[in-house]
Amino acid sequence: MNKSNHIKGLIFVIIGASLWGIGGTASDFIFQSTPVEVSWYVTARLTISGIILLSIYTLFFKKKHYMQWTKHTLLMFLIYSIFGMTMVQYTFMAAIGYGNAAIATVLQCTGPIYIILYAVFKKYRPWTKVEAFIIISMMVGVLLIATNGDITSLSVSPLALTFGLLSGIALAYYTIHAPVLMQELHPLQLVGGSMLIGGILMNFIHPIWDIDLTFAWTTSQVIILVLSILLGTTLAFFLYITSTKYISSTEAGILGLIEPVSAVLTSLVFLNVSLGLYQVIGIVVILMIGIFISTRKAEG
Repeated sequence: MNKSNHIKGLIFVIIGASLWGIGGTASDFIFQSTPVEVSWYVTARLTISGIILLSIYTLFFKKKHYMQWTKHTLLMFLIYSIFGMTMVQYTFMAAIGYGNAAIATVLQCTGPIYIILYAVFKKYRPWTKVEAFIIISMMVGVLLIATNGDITSLSVSPLALTFGLLSGIALAYYTIHAPVLMQELHPLQLVGGSMLIGGILMNFIHPIWDIDLTFAWTTSQVIILVLSILLGTTLAFFLYITSTKYISSTEAGILGLIEPVSAVLTSLVFLNVSLGLYQVIGIVVILMIGIFISTRKAEG
């Protein structure tokens, strides 16, 4: 692989991960300042992004990528669409809605705990002191975020904490299941298709056309809503997926941690989110463990 393509991959993953984090903060702003509900927002994100990404695949990649759909592949794809893509989107947005983007994004980073537990349970890897260290450190980080050092009370809404941890579980499933399907499906076909399936299902729960038009929307609110979907979801996924052609999974994993960093920083600067000292320590612990896991994969 030539150097220019490698640099292109690094730029794509950095921009993609940053847009994910900024998109989370934009979503937080929308929930705070408009009547938009989590369920409608998830419907809009999945439906619009799914149509765009699937259209890009159909126009530019379909002729180069031939595959034969089987009943097994279709079933696995539908399961992934519901329990992977849709669940990770809904639980993450619900965590933001009940809490804030900074906390929600960091809690989602606990996904590696469940991946490790799954690998140990399936006997793909042995249980070692390193696994124990990773899980205990992650738990300490979550505890510090949830309590800010005072174990007698929660500094985070119980629903925000619950949905944040559930988003980590959903992300773990999403991460484990995706490589299996990508052996047959093009990444854009998988992501765009699963988003569209999720969007169709979410339309039965909260239709995209069911939005409060009586609300006095400002120009800035409309722009932020549109860009949070087009940039924070569609473009972010497209860039991240494209980057994997040019860089290693280790590089993508490490640079992907820019997402929670950008979410925390933009939440602090633009939404005046306040974090306690112990919550900051908890965030740092989780991010450092994330870096450790990514570099450990390279060594292993």
